[in-house]
Amino acid sequence: MLSLDYEKPVSLATTFGMRNACAEQTDWDDSRDDPMALNELESRVCQGLRAGEFHLVFQGTYRAAGGALVRLEAQARWTHPDYGLLLPGIFMMPLEHPQVAREMALFVIDGVCRELRDCLSSKMTLLPVAITVPARVAVLESFADDLTRIARSYGVPGNLLEIEVPDSADAARLLSLRTLTAGLRFAGTGISMGKWGNAASSLALLGALDVDTVTIAPELMAAVPRDPRACVVMSALLDLLHALDIRAVVNGVETKAQLQWLSTWPQTLMQGFLFSRPKAGLASVLALHSEP
Repeated sequence: MLSLDYEKPVSLATTFGMRNACAEQTDWDDSRDDPMALNELESRVCQGLRAGEFHLVFQGTYRAAGGALVRLEAQARWTHPDYGLLLPGIFMMPLEHPQVAREMALFVIDGVCRELRDCLSSKMTLLPVAITVPARVAVLESFADDLTRIARSYGVPGNLLEIEVPDSADAARLLSLRTLTAGLRFAGTGISMGKWGNAASSLALLGALDVDTVTIAPELMAAVPRDPRACVVMSALLDLLHALDIRAVVNGVETKAQLQWLSTWPQTLMQGFLFSRPKAGLASVLALHSEP
């Protein structure tokens, strides 16, 4: 098992910067007449994926009532041969090319399914695993087909996977069209909106979203419970999601005071460093929480 310091990632600020040097052309979709060029970072990410420089870690999501582990989130880590450990916030956000985002998503799905297969073989009690996928990739019919193919190749039921689409204006529009989410629904996977409520969200579309879960952006929890106005906002959001029958995950729970405040909503799920940090090895994470 990898033993890495996940709290001290190196920055890519001086590595690739934000240059847009075109390294190659990739026609990611036959329906496109204008294939996008990969920038330097995107090309290097693709190279790293194929060279085995990426691995997965898993972070738990816990129920407010009782603290039981009920869900896991898969996250990619890049062990760069020159710059060490790189976290997703460093290399994921600048990736604008759909083909690179798709290749990253399929890498994570394949890795998650492989680890789920091993856990199934060991007769472990399994929990759903959330995988972050950009909206424009998640709604492709071919993506749902690839997801189904990978899951079946490992003998993993689709309901053990949850596709989490990061919040954006485009994501809200796409996830409100059920014809676009039909492929994922047919595959049996859950659908969630990630980091919702931080500037990009459209409250008007919330009721139309075809999602099972909404993960609330950690910025909305940062001032709870010390700021009464922040508490009012969070209370309203949690009540609204409950009324819409959408499961709420509160991200960024870091203190015991926040945990105590959230106990008013016992069915709410929580994620944060107060409970666990991301760890490599799905089996070891599940085994740790199955111990009496």
